Amino acid sequence: MMKRLRRWAHVFSRPQSHIGLDIGSSTIKLIELEQHAARYRLKRFGVRRLESDVVEEGASHHSHRLKAALRDLLREFELLGSPVAISVSGPSVMVKRIRVSGVEQDALDEYLTWEGHQYIPHAMSDVCFDYWILPPPRPQSVSTETDLLLVAAKQQMVESRKALLEEIGVHPIVCDVDGLALMKTIMRKSPALRGRSFGIANVGASGMNIVFVADEQPLMVRDVSFEGTSSSRAFDNPETVEDTAEYVPGGPGCLENPSAVADVIKEIKCCVESVLERDPGLDVEKLFLCGGQSKHPRLQSELYNALGIPTLPFNPFDDIECQADHQDRDHLTASAHLGGVAVGLALHKDNHG
Repeated sequence: MMKRLRRWAHVFSRPQSHIGLDIGSSTIKLIELEQHAARYRLKRFGVRRLESDVVEEGASHHSHRLKAALRDLLREFELLGSPVAISVSGPSVMVKRIRVSGVEQDALDEYLTWEGHQYIPHAMSDVCFDYWILPPPRPQSVSTETDLLLVAAKQQMVESRKALLEEIGVHPIVCDVDGLALMKTIMRKSPALRGRSFGIANVGASGMNIVFVADEQPLMVRDVSFEGTSSSRAFDNPETVEDTAEYVPGGPGCLENPSAVADVIKEIKCCVESVLERDPGLDVEKLFLCGGQSKHPRLQSELYNALGIPTLPFNPFDDIECQADHQDRDHLTASAHLGGVAVGLALHKDNHG
């Protein structure tokens, strides 16, 4: 009997594996975390660079090349056939705070299915959507209104990403949004930030995700593309969709042209002003930077000069145990700025491995 109990104790105490897969426009990031109780240990983190035209605005234009890169990375880590959490971003994604009146919480699914077009300038049959019920401003108050964070993405984009991964032998079990995955990472990383107000900018090769958080709740989640024009937005009604994807016309791509850094700073500053306009008493205490272009030598200092907000690099691995030799740790430190979204996906509560 005791041997049987010990055997089952061993089964239940085995670390659970959680895999996050972040497919960006210039790189693929794959992370595997092992969870034991409330602690996480980094098992694998890999990055593969993509050619510039393989993924644009969240969609794959050369799926055979993307599949080859994904298969190579997953095979190297022996993760083919595994369940993974993925995310989407870009102009086909919208995140918006809304307020619904007179609808019971158990009827929200049906209500949004039929009435979601009031908030999303697309037929609900053309999008995948989900929502997050936000706590009321005054927890003790009784109200017939419910605040939601509504998330929507073009169904075609989500289904094509899912089909591509299934073709190479992995099983997407979660589809998140880059900005919300970043929020999960940073809230897990630093208990000192709980109850605080801060921003995160994930600056990539062809776009960025911007998130502002106060009291552990998202105030704004916005995707910005550095290419195209505003007329090519997938969600193209700026009057009703204030937190949807936007474009910086003639944007930087990789922050090499002289005005590129200024364009990024201008967009982040507009987001700060928008957040403060909604809540004038808010004090944004910090801005964290991550993403492939976040190490640009002028970006951090010029953001601080423009905003007056302490601007810091974001390392998602700070509080995650890592059993690696010195060389591996150096590599991890050098590429940590790329891992914010992938870590958030691996930490997703529905990612059961």
